[in-house]
Amino acid sequence: MARGFWAALLGLCLSSSAAFGEPLKIGVLTDMSGVIADTVGRGSVVAAALAVSDAGGSVLGRPIEIVSADHQLKPDVGLTIARRWFDEEHVEAIADIPVSTIALGIQNLARSKGKIALISGSGTLDLFGKSCSPTGFVWTFDTNVLPRATVLTGAQSGVKKWFAVGPDYSFGHQMERAVADAVSETGGQLVGSRRTAIGTSDYASLLLAAQEAQPDAIASSFAGHDGVLLIENAVEFGLLQKGIRIAGLMLFEADVHSLGLERMQGIYTTTAFYWDTDDNTRSFAKRFSEKMGRPPSALQAGVYSSITHYLKAVKAAGTASGPEVAKKMHELPISDLTTPSARIRADGRVMRDMFLVQVKSPAESKGPWDYFKIVRRMKPEELMSETPSPDCKLEN
Repeated sequence: MARGFWAALLGLCLSSSAAFGEPLKIGVLTDMSGVIADTVGRGSVVAAALAVSDAGGSVLGRPIEIVSADHQLKPDVGLTIARRWFDEEHVEAIADIPVSTIALGIQNLARSKGKIALISGSGTLDLFGKSCSPTGFVWTFDTNVLPRATVLTGAQSGVKKWFAVGPDYSFGHQMERAVADAVSETGGQLVGSRRTAIGTSDYASLLLAAQEAQPDAIASSFAGHDGVLLIENAVEFGLLQKGIRIAGLMLFEADVHSLGLERMQGIYTTTAFYWDTDDNTRSFAKRFSEKMGRPPSALQAGVYSSITHYLKAVKAAGTASGPEVAKKMHELPISDLTTPSARIRADGRVMRDMFLVQVKSPAESKGPWDYFKIVRRMKPEELMSETPSPDCKLEN
């Protein structure tokens, strides 16, 4: 009797599996334990799950499955995971992918395999420049847009002299060049710059050099714990009280939370998403917070948006074939709870609105995680060219 029952149950499961088809697998490759884990990490996996839920849990008769892994901020680890996912586990798309060197390797691997790379956690210009891919997409930010938005808006409020600080690798170098270009465009002056390795524990020398240059503002491209520590040191040095603005080019709500509004108030940053922008963003943030205990970062919202659009494209294309889905992604407008209106440029860069925000004072905050006030909403045409990057040679 028991044997017959289990045989019948197994048969039911097998027939059900056959009816629904093999799962469509999407990988979330992220930083689970490093310096940017708070802004990506487990929250990116939650955002992916919400996208799957909003898509109904299946597409083209196939259940959608999310797999995830920690690349540990190491390119070799990231590539090993991605290669296993593509070759052995039949993953069709990989999302998030923070750290530019890792994203570049995985986008190239995805291209060679006819798979999709949905990059919301990295923003090097090479992703849609010399290393662009017909199946690769840069969803949230890039190393030109963040400095450009911050400097242009700063110039409108009278900031003329800038000092740039950042990490001493390609990401920081690109951000510094973008700051210099934007400062020049606005008729300002870059009065100095300093770089140091990521993981530095003391930014005194950088800040002393900045203070001696007497800038109107300091633009910092440090991210995660590094960015928080630099701002903490700047507050301790009394730079804000001396009239020097601090612009954190890669600043997130979790960073503000770690130091508190009292110390972070007045800091500027540019973001692709803020949870308290409108009813749709608040609705998404509420569901996300039920899982994570806090609202999503812009990068986590980017994971939700990119997977949502990917699944719409799979449905519209009638196939999960990477090249065919990528074509459909380019054709369809982007519209979801976090990104109401955007489109994809031919080189894979998403053309989207950006927000210059300022950290609120304790008196301005109305509750938990109410940290930013929107200073200005900028259309993509203000910050990005309609023309694809001249370095992108997709025909090759």
